[in-house]
Order: sequence, then C-alpha cells, then structure tokens
Amino acid sequence: MILSILNAPHAMEDKVVAIVNDHVVLQSELNKKLSTLKTENLNKLQATKLRNDVLNSLIEESLLDQAAARYNIIISDIDLQNSVKKIAKQQNITVLQLKDLVESQEGITYSEYLNNLRKRISIQELFRTQFTNRAYVSEEEITSYIKNNDLIKNIDSKIDVREYLLKDESSSLEMSKVNIFFESIKKYGLDETKIKYPDLSIETTDLKNTSMKNLPDIYRSNLQILDNKKFTNLFKTGRGYTFLEVLQSNMLVREYKVSHILLATNPMENISAIKNKFYKIKRDAIENNNFDKHAREFSLDKASAIKGGSLGWLTKDKVVGAFAKIMMETPIGQISEPFKTRFGWHILFLEDKRIKNITDSILRNQAISILKERKVEVGKKEWLSKLKNQAYIEIVR
Repeated sequence: MILSILNAPHAMEDKVVAIVNDHVVLQSELNKKLSTLKTENLNKLQATKLRNDVLNSLIEESLLDQAAARYNIIISDIDLQNSVKKIAKQQNITVLQLKDLVESQEGITYSEYLNNLRKRISIQELFRTQFTNRAYVSEEEITSYIKNNDLIKNIDSKIDVREYLLKDESSSLEMSKVNIFFESIKKYGLDETKIKYPDLSIETTDLKNTSMKNLPDIYRSNLQILDNKKFTNLFKTGRGYTFLEVLQSNMLVREYKVSHILLATNPMENISAIKNKFYKIKRDAIENNNFDKHAREFSLDKASAIKGGSLGWLTKDKVVGAFAKIMMETPIGQISEPFKTRFGWHILFLEDKRIKNITDSILRNQAISILKERKVEVGKKEWLSKLKNQAYIEIVR
C-alpha cells in the first residue's frame, strides 16, 4: 500500500521523505543519492521522474534491509573486513589506499562506506539464500540453451588432433581385427603396427590449432574422455573406422578414479601401531580383492564408505595436497602406503586414470549460471513486488 501525504512541513533541515514500515527514508539520504547523478541538463519533468526513481530505490533498499534482519542475516566485522580486502586487491591497492580513495572520490566518510558495504553484502546474502541456492535448472533447459546459443565462441579452446582413419566404406572389415589393429597403434606406435599388419592401410591427418567448435559433432563427442595416453575410443564414420589422438590442448585435465579408507587413530598410539593396522587391511585387500569391504566396515568417511570407499573421478585440485600427491604417484590397480592428511590417516586404491576434455563442462557451467541468474532476477522482482504490497509505505511530500 502506498499513501501520498501532501503539504507536509518543510521547515526541518533534514526531514522524512518516506516511511517504510517502522523505518524512515530521510531527505539527506535522497540528496546524497541524487548528488552522484548528473541532473544539470534535465527539465523539471525529467528531474521529478529521476527523484521518484531514486526514492523508490531507497524504499526497496529499506525493505530488503528489513527482510535481511528478519532472516537473521548478520555480516560480522570479519566478513566485512575480508570484503574490503578483496575489493582493495581487485583494484591492486592497499586497504589504506582504498580508504583514501573512498573519502576523496565518493564524497562520503569511510565509516559511511563500510556501513553501505555491510548493507549491500547482507542483501546479496539474502538473495543467495532465498533465490540463488534454490534456483533449479533442468537438464532440458541446459541442453536447449547450449544448442541455441553459441557459448563456445567465448572459450579459447585450441586443440591439436591427429586423426587415424582405417577406410572401410563397404563395411567389410571384422571389428575384432580392427580393435587389435588400433590397440597395436596405441601400444607400439604407428610405424611398428604398419609392419605387423601390412594388409591394412591407415591414413593420418593432423589438425593443428583447431577450435573445438570447428570439429564435427562426432569428433567433439569422442574427445570428451580420453585414455591415459590421450587417445579416444574407436568410432565408426561413413568413411570407416577412426580414432583420435590429442597432441596438444589447453582444455584437458587428468582425472583419477580413487577409493580410500579413513581410519580413527588413538592419540596414545605411536605411528608404527597406526601403520600396522593399515598394513593388515592392505594385505587382506590385496590377497582377497576386497578393498571395498574394508572401506564399508572401517572407514570414517561415511559418504564414501557406503560406496565401498569410492570417491569417483577426481582431479588433483579437488583434494588436499598430501592426498593429491599420493593419488598421482600410486600406479593403477595398486593400494598406497599409509599416509596422513589433516583429516587423519588414509590408504587409497587407484582404480584408473584418464584425461578429460573440460570444454563441455565449461559450456554447461556457463549455461547453468546464465539460466540461474535469469530465474533469480525474476524471483527477486516478484518477491520485491510482494514485499511492497505487504508493507506500509508512506511517501511524504
């Protein structure tokens, strides 16, 4: 509900220009906002509209500030100072230089700047908890958005690819022989394989400095997951059997398929006693191929324990440094020595390694971010409109 009161007294130097529930908006606040805008070339009608728009934004700000308080969103002094440090770092200046800059350029005291920043952060946190975290984007929406928008043009996805083509337009080759032939290339190299299989003729083509968006869809699809030597799986095209080798790319990351066991330790036990417990588990796991059984029974990491200790596919940046080091050093199919991280003592089983092309992951994340932001903006407007309708708002003229 919005009430307009005319002929309000004008004698006070700083007067109330709006009442928002049990809060007020002061003339000085409105003047300060208007002073940051260019108004000298506006006619009377334009100036009035601008004033009303700014007043409306102050009313909305007050409503959101009140909502943040109702949801008990409190920005601590530490949170505030961390935000100040982040802002200063982004501008490549010190906090002290930021303070001087605020007071010289923004026409407000540093204390006022901090107060405004605290309000802005609390409103951001309000929106994050009420909208961003709850915004749901379906797989259909993601797929459709990627299909209908050329997001890949914004990604610098350069790749050097070698294409291996075994022509078979008549589909006369036996699949088993083709598989043996291609596995030989991966293991022994092209030259030696040609000597071993002289009856099969293969063509190679190097595609240098190519963007992912310029590759055929079937190539892009098969370039998503590579083996440990950067080869794709074998696939069939109209020309014959093909597989690809990535020679160079800025969009590849190495992934490790890992399971682990995290055990509780008694502070009174020495390291040898702790390790002996792990060695006993390790020996039995190797002899009986039952690492998953021990993980379910003993591991303190309950989220992975119910899956036999499996952490799935990981990149080194997803785990702490000590874990990443052992993960990268352990050979495929083997169990590590016991090692310690800040979470406790572990042993891990490395099941496999692979190379993943992150181009599509980046595209997917971009699409999710854009679609979520759209939904959040719609939600914000609808919620703010509801707040206004339910609030007591009185504009004093």
